[in-house]
Amino acid sequence: MTAGEFPHGGQGGLLRGGPGCALRGCYKALSLLLLLAQGALLDLYLIAGTDLYWCSWIATDLVVVAGWGIFYSKNSRGQSAFQGSLSSSGYGQVQRPKKGQFAYSHLAWLIYAIAFTPKVALILCTPIVDQIEAGVPLGSTGFRLTVALSVPLLWALVRSLSVDPRGWPHQRATGCFLASCLDLLDSYALLQHMLEGKLPLTPLIRYPLLAVYFVALASPVLWLSELDSGAPAGCCRLFLRLLSGSLVDAPLLALRCFLMLGPANQPASVFMLKNVFFLTCRWLEVLELCCLLRSPGPDHTVRPPGQFSHCVSENDMGPHAYVNTLAVTSQK
Repeated sequence: MTAGEFPHGGQGGLLRGGPGCALRGCYKALSLLLLLAQGALLDLYLIAGTDLYWCSWIATDLVVVAGWGIFYSKNSRGQSAFQGSLSSSGYGQVQRPKKGQFAYSHLAWLIYAIAFTPKVALILCTPIVDQIEAGVPLGSTGFRLTVALSVPLLWALVRSLSVDPRGWPHQRATGCFLASCLDLLDSYALLQHMLEGKLPLTPLIRYPLLAVYFVALASPVLWLSELDSGAPAGCCRLFLRLLSGSLVDAPLLALRCFLMLGPANQPASVFMLKNVFFLTCRWLEVLELCCLLRSPGPDHTVRPPGQFSHCVSENDMGPHAYVNTLAVTSQK
């Protein structure tokens, strides 16, 4: 740990508890409440449509909530171990933890997507979607709000894991969340047209639409896995970015073009501009990273904010580095 990390930009003061830990605890509780609320409402729609296998749906919700609880426990344990390494090592060198702030988060979202997908698919692909209009409070409007709870759930997950809102992982996660949020809203807009009967419910339209929606729902697994790895940009991460950039926007753009030019005769949507823009930006980002990796040159090590030494020599970086830094700073 450098001399400037302690007072200015390090994680030492941010990982010791306080308001930040309390807020992350609130976001964790909020995410679990959203999980329970969404699962319970979907179970209500399934039980109202048919009482077949209703116990299995409730058991699935309990398994998902228990899995998220284990994930939060392991993540907090890893952060606590990192805090212990900070306090035990004093002002010396601190080794980075093997897992970062977003450790195991991609597994938690993958479990959620796997449990959420069959419920919504069963409701939309069977007469249950017509029965809930008359047999369930709020009817199809409540079902739409229930499906849309995936967006605040992802937001609560990201906020519950961000240690420092000023840090790079939080900024990267926020940008990826906004992109996934727009993808979900884009696919949900098409899904809402299908629920309102504005689209022909032929298998050629229904099943690709459902597939695109569920791919958009599972796409955060890719960038959560990238945030968990914490490795420098390489071929694997470039492939993940290229995959995440094309896996959602390209099928959505193709589907909207088909609906606009095909027999459905749908008007052009503003989301088509979003699809083209996102595809172009993500491909340019991957191309830029490829050029940076292939170009020869010196290894420019980017120092995180606040890590400056005030021209302190290596001899001053001992147990009394902080005192020596204050002395050098006061002389200036």
